[in-house]
Amino acid sequence: MKNLKLQTSIKFVLFTFALIMAIAVLWINSTIITNLREGNRKQIEKIAEYYSKELSDSEKQDYTYFAEVILPILYNFEFPIIITNEAEGDNSLFNFLTPINIKIKHKENSLEYIKEVKGLIKKMDKNFIPYEITGDDGTGTGNQIVYHKIHYGDQEIIKTISLLPYLNFGFAILFITIAAFGIQLIRMNERNSIYAGMARETAHQLGTPISSLLGWVEILKERMLVEKRNKILSSMKNDLARLSEISDRFSKIGSKVHLKKISLKSLLEKVTMYMSERLPKSSKTSIVLSIKKNVSLMGDPVLLSWAFENLIKNSIDATSNEQGKIFIKLRKEGSQILLFFEDNGKGIKRNNWNDIFRPGFSTKKRGWGLGLSLTQRIIKDIHRGDISVVESSMKGTTIKISFSNL
Repeated sequence: MKNLKLQTSIKFVLFTFALIMAIAVLWINSTIITNLREGNRKQIEKIAEYYSKELSDSEKQDYTYFAEVILPILYNFEFPIIITNEAEGDNSLFNFLTPINIKIKHKENSLEYIKEVKGLIKKMDKNFIPYEITGDDGTGTGNQIVYHKIHYGDQEIIKTISLLPYLNFGFAILFITIAAFGIQLIRMNERNSIYAGMARETAHQLGTPISSLLGWVEILKERMLVEKRNKILSSMKNDLARLSEISDRFSKIGSKVHLKKISLKSLLEKVTMYMSERLPKSSKTSIVLSIKKNVSLMGDPVLLSWAFENLIKNSIDATSNEQGKIFIKLRKEGSQILLFFEDNGKGIKRNNWNDIFRPGFSTKKRGWGLGLSLTQRIIKDIHRGDISVVESSMKGTTIKISFSNL
């Protein structure tokens, strides 16, 4: 359930991020286009005002001034412009000058050419109000008439920029899709690793007591003294208790756990004794428990003993070829309960300090990468504690566990 919520949260974050990016690009895109259009409008406005002022001078009311002074300025602009001769009227077939910064497909002065230009003028006027060039009507009465209209549109760069939001939206959808698929794939691989590891861990946990029970059954088939038989039955009872404990562990790791007040000292003594008794006779490893003061904690003894056993097993494996020393230290600092598992084994590479708690990760040839992952889940998720590697080198490793005693 937590994994599903986590995946949903990640997808929501990705979608929100992509949405924010899309909105940001849309805003930037709109701002750039608005600024460019405003720049174009101001340039046309200045030209129209300037030429209208000049046309009010009776000496400059001819086309020569417009052709020699105004047109060269307009040709320097980068956006499309069409100038119409309003004095000739809209009914005139050819009442416009040669379009500026526009490529017309048809032959100049042909009907198709005229039709295309007229269509462009209508299109420009839908988006932008044309600017009128006015001047004195030459009658001496001071009346003003419209000589020309400057029609203009967007330059090519604005058309290109206007496509960016669509591209951005497409990339956002692609990003979310790929990211969601990648997360799903990672979770699937992790889940498969957990399933495989859990199956192997179950088989490993059950293997020892089952093998022991099978051996005791074979011995019981033989004739023996009552005292010896009772001793075997006692051992069988211990193995059955171990099987029950293993079953309890796996049932609790996947369900809601009810915590109760427990003594860490008693729990650690029990775990240490159990692990010491199961060390091979040829082993030179010793487990030393150092507790100055008993500390109580709200926890689950079955799961915590499992977590501590996994840490001790790893230390035993790390010191298997040496005069191994494993130290377990318990102390309290303020509201924090601190546990240290120290060994003089071969150590962990610095870049693997976090990876050792990841499901499926193992540096052992036959490792399943589940023990420390389960340990982290028990400490962090169930008991709201923390576990980390605080020191590791060729001289040994120290793993720290902390619990809040509030």
